[in-house]
Amino acid sequence: MILGIDLGQRITGLATSESSLATPYKTIKHQSRKEALRKIIEICDELRVDKVVVGFVEGKIKSLFENFASALKKARPNFQIVLWDETLTTRQARQTMIKLQVPKIKRRKLEHEVAAAIILQSYLDSIRN
Repeated sequence: MILGIDLGQRITGLATSESSLATPYKTIKHQSRKEALRKIIEICDELRVDKVVVGFVEGKIKSLFENFASALKKARPNFQIVLWDETLTTRQARQTMIKLQVPKIKRRKLEHEVAAAIILQSYLDSIRN
């Protein structure tokens, strides 16, 4: 099982894949990166995840994503951790849901897990080609 992560300050989207297709899974709320890490580790253990794709953004905040990936690797050394560029995925998720006529209130609840699915799908597509 592969887990895709759209890591945010307070809200993090998760997506899963057991094949070549990513599926939005869940949105978690947290007060800190440490709490996000704890919740994600619990989910990984529950789902028997062996690979994690963490979305990142280039620039000044890239180190936040790298530090999170390092902490996850330290907590679960057997996981394969992949950092994957997530530039504009939240916007892409929002636009996709608008095209699908998902109501605005529901879009806000789902946009992070849909972004995680876009990140994960992008990774899956790259390793398939």
